Amino acid sequence: MARRSLILIGLVWMLILAACGDGGGAATTGAVTTGVETTSPATTGAATTAPASTTAAGGEDTPIKIGIIADLTGPFTTYGNSLARSAQLAINEVNEAGGIAGRQVEVIVEDIQTDVAATVDKARKLVQSDNVDLVMGPIGSDANDAAYAEVVEGGGKLLFYTETYEGGKCHELYFSFGAVPAQQIRPLIPILQEAYGTNAMLFGADYVWPRRSFEIAKPIIEENGGTVVSELYLPLIAEDFSELVQEVRETQPDYIFALYPAVWGAALTALNDAGLLGTVGIGTIFLGDPDFAGIADLAEGSYTALPFFTAADAPGVQPFLEAYAAEFGEGEIPSGGEGVGAYNAVWLYKQAVEQAGSTDPAAVAEALVGQTFEGPTGKVEMMPSHHLKQTINLVQAQGGQYVLVDAFEDMDPEEDCSL
Repeated sequence: MARRSLILIGLVWMLILAACGDGGGAATTGAVTTGVETTSPATTGAATTAPASTTAAGGEDTPIKIGIIADLTGPFTTYGNSLARSAQLAINEVNEAGGIAGRQVEVIVEDIQTDVAATVDKARKLVQSDNVDLVMGPIGSDANDAAYAEVVEGGGKLLFYTETYEGGKCHELYFSFGAVPAQQIRPLIPILQEAYGTNAMLFGADYVWPRRSFEIAKPIIEENGGTVVSELYLPLIAEDFSELVQEVRETQPDYIFALYPAVWGAALTALNDAGLLGTVGIGTIFLGDPDFAGIADLAEGSYTALPFFTAADAPGVQPFLEAYAAEFGEGEIPSGGEGVGAYNAVWLYKQAVEQAGSTDPAAVAEALVGQTFEGPTGKVEMMPSHHLKQTINLVQAQGGQYVLVDAFEDMDPEEDCSL
């Protein structure tokens, strides 16, 4: 999710209570604790005192260290917690099964507070002071860019990005485990056009994730016989949606393909108050289970495509949800993008380290390509582009809950990255 730099204070927190979205393509924040090194529950902030890990994968008593930079406070707390907790769940399982090549895994979780400057500081700490073997996170695209510069380009370490994002990054040490636009848009657009009609409005927040996603969507809409009748961008956290209301009235789209994650509930409320919400279909690629619950009435009938929903029917879904709730509390669930991506990423890292016989970043990166894993929603595979082939689930809001429409297996990321 490459995004504009965003510093949010005071009032924004109140706005986010009415917000929704799976964080895909948004700016950067988390509630697991942070910074302290641990072999089980994730904690945060304090420097570690354990010895630095060696590059040998096996035969060592030293732990393998994974650093997580996550939004544990701030507007993207839902997604930061989902990332950190899902990774921690997988790490706990790995450790209980004997670790990675016989070595236990220690975790250092840092709260970046949805702030790019904090992302730089925490990423630098993990790389330089804690000497982690792998960094996972963050959520926002602007933070992703900052982490990329510190971890990959500056530190020569592996960076695993697990959130839905706009794609386009290509480096030997960078891997994406979330969904990218083509994977979600290809199955979604035909469903929207069959359900509502062929005239599409593209509505997004004004930063790179919506803009790049819409450029990918336009030819897919045309391939399916559709026409883009309107394209509108508003600030990431807008207070006035009169321009949206006016645009819908004037252009009369059959459906809105929306990438407006931060205060989506406010946008829907504006359309509803204007008497327009019932006149137009809605499709998104960001509204996961936790955020949907708060705006279910407004989102009724809308379609969403993401890697994970609690309504998904793959054999691994219920065991994953049960393990997650047992670890973090009854009723706690991961969101639809970064959670299952983080869980898959840990297990794929284990497999790659054991194949490489080393935690050396370049050796692990080489071994990671082609790795497969049977994750909660089905088989995933790391492609040569360093992006993940995976199942995309498509749901519709019906009667206040998500109902599975279809599951699209082996969706290719279609990322052009030759390494």
